[in-house]
This record gives sequence, structure tokens and C-alpha cells, in this order.
Amino acid sequence: MAPRDKKPKKSTWKFHLDLTHPIEDKIFDSGNFEQFLQEKVKVNGKTGNLGNAVHIERFKNKNHSCF
Repeated sequence: MAPRDKKPKKSTWKFHLDLTHPIEDKIFDSGNFEQFLQEKVKVNGKTGNLGNAVHIERFKNKNHSCF
């Protein structure tokens, strides 16, 4: 019997940023930070090309990013 070809697992990175205290102190704006991430994150060497590879979302004072 021939050995099966195993596909490598697709790695997923998840980042959860809790920005509660900086936002409450009016030091930081999570909406601007979310926009910054969408504009500056590079996928395949190109900025602003998130496609299905990167998902960025915001829940109140927390940003969630999945790469």
C-alpha cells in the first residue's frame, strides 16, 4: 500500500487586543487603529490586499485580527 500524502496544516495566527484602558483615557481610538491595520498589513508583499487571508474586526474596545 502506498503511503498517503499528508497536507501540512494551515497555520492561523490570532491576535486579540484589549484597548479598554487607553480608550477610556481618550489616548487611543480603536476605529482609527482598525483602519490603520487594514491599510498597512501586507499580504503577499502588498499593502491593502487583505482578501480572505486576513480578517480584522472590532468589538467595542477590543480589536480581533486573524492571519
